Amino acid sequence: MRILRSIKTNWARTCSCKVSQVRYPKSEEEIISLVKEANEQGKKLKVVGGGDSYNDIFCPDEDGILLSLKSMDKVLEVDKAHNQVTFEAGIMMPDLIKYLKNMGLSLSNLGTNIFDNLAGACSTGYHGSGINYSIFSSFVTAFEIITPTGEKKRIKNTDEAFAIYAVGLGVLGIITKITLQCEPYFKLEVIEKKMPFDEIEAQFDQLLAGNDHFKFIWIPHTKDFMVWLGNRTDKPRSGVYKKFMTYFTTGLLINNLFHEFLLFFASFKRSLVPKINRFMSRILLPEYNESVYDAHWAFFLPHLLKQDVVEYAFDIKDTFNVFREVIAMIEEKGIYVDTPVEVRFVKNDNYWMSPSYGMNTCWIGTKIHFPYYRHPEYQRYFTEIDNILLKYQGRPHWGKQFRITTEDFKRAYPQWDAFWSYVDQEDPNKILQNGFIKRLRGMEE
Repeated sequence: MRILRSIKTNWARTCSCKVSQVRYPKSEEEIISLVKEANEQGKKLKVVGGGDSYNDIFCPDEDGILLSLKSMDKVLEVDKAHNQVTFEAGIMMPDLIKYLKNMGLSLSNLGTNIFDNLAGACSTGYHGSGINYSIFSSFVTAFEIITPTGEKKRIKNTDEAFAIYAVGLGVLGIITKITLQCEPYFKLEVIEKKMPFDEIEAQFDQLLAGNDHFKFIWIPHTKDFMVWLGNRTDKPRSGVYKKFMTYFTTGLLINNLFHEFLLFFASFKRSLVPKINRFMSRILLPEYNESVYDAHWAFFLPHLLKQDVVEYAFDIKDTFNVFREVIAMIEEKGIYVDTPVEVRFVKNDNYWMSPSYGMNTCWIGTKIHFPYYRHPEYQRYFTEIDNILLKYQGRPHWGKQFRITTEDFKRAYPQWDAFWSYVDQEDPNKILQNGFIKRLRGMEE
């Protein structure tokens, strides 16, 4: 969420853009004019959304144009008969959630961050957890997009081209409108409980199939695992006091502010991390807890600490092999990991650049915190995660960190070459292909 920070810098402050100009179009006509201007002047053009990516996917070249659609954030139409909503691509998720609630509608699945821009989320493979749910783009019924040559297109989810555009990485044009499939407003009953790792593995198929939403976390340097289950319910909501304790006292004060205070000292002496993790686990991980919240509150996890993140998707059949290797690597390499490792599950799809293309996936995500903007050394850890996941043809989240090569991507994505061939056809002057994209493609900058 953009609060008191430059639009040229991402939320985590890991990337900044040096651009010649920032533009705020208010209509599709202005966007078309900007696209044509970029083509004529040979400038790069990129769109920034919520700034929640952990890499420079949103940055144009130094003399390029950074474009924000924050002035194009209106809900245009609600089709209650089909539970669909059409909105401009500049809308932020909290604003859409609030609007939908007033209309008696909900988004079917969300991740723990609900402050994203919807168009950017779709473009980078945003996801929640639950094996009956694909990535967020699967809820899109249609995009409207301005192509890199200034043409206007409407891509429906029934079109063959939707498989190309569903996760477009910002290189196939500028999304201006989205029509999204929603569902009637619902509540989730959330169960959080400690469960030994071997028991999670033994009950895995049941946990996966028997719940709308299922994920689990591990606290590094401990044997503490927690399972999170979410299911639609007609039970009454938990009281205001419980919600206050969960999101303000536990979520904000303890898990964010107090935790950041402790990690500040660990930034000087990393060997303190295991002790801090064990202490925080005792405070925060419940033996068993039940709650009922409105859907978006159930998915949401308050997080203020600046951080860097790596997350990979891989074939779900390898879930526990990968996780054991991660646990062993952390201990054997003597690496201090100061935040939970989160494991989520996503249904397969047929979108060419989706990390869940062609297979049900496990997603494993891990972070390193920056307490009071101090940056402990963590690239060795992230590189070790890369190395493990490469053995399983892991596919990194497009909005997070990774250090793998173009050849690795080619092995992991069957449609890799076909996608970039289509991109070059649509964008002959490569106005939307920035340094991030050049590195993906193995091109010299």
